[in-house]
Amino acid sequence: KLLAFVFCVALLSTSALAQNTQAASPDDVARQFYGWYFKAHFPQPKRSNLATFRKYVTQSFLKRATARDVDSVLFIAAQDTDETWAKNFTVSQATISGERATLDVNLNGKEMKQILHVTLRREAGVWKIDDVKGLID
Repeated sequence: KLLAFVFCVALLSTSALAQNTQAASPDDVARQFYGWYFKAHFPQPKRSNLATFRKYVTQSFLKRATARDVDSVLFIAAQDTDETWAKNFTVSQATISGERATLDVNLNGKEMKQILHVTLRREAGVWKIDDVKGLID
């Protein structure tokens, strides 16, 4: 019985390790976040969706994005939006340097085009969006 127990513990540890090594890449995280964000029509972080924001965004960036003195939407680095971005955005391959990664999200809407320069940081072993800067296309 002890041998069976040890085998089960070893199997569970191996499984957990495999899941950690297959964690989402920075580009996957950006693609998943912006896919959700655009389809949800640019939601503000609030109690009903906070868990989703926390899954994709660092605590410090979430705090900056919800500060009272912010006059633009930090997740898209703009005040105006284009509903067609949901079906017309691409994410570049990330450049990773230690615990930081950078990539571009190209927003190719019918009304507006924009490039977002996105910085991600590892938080608790998971890549999360930590900053977004808008670049005019």
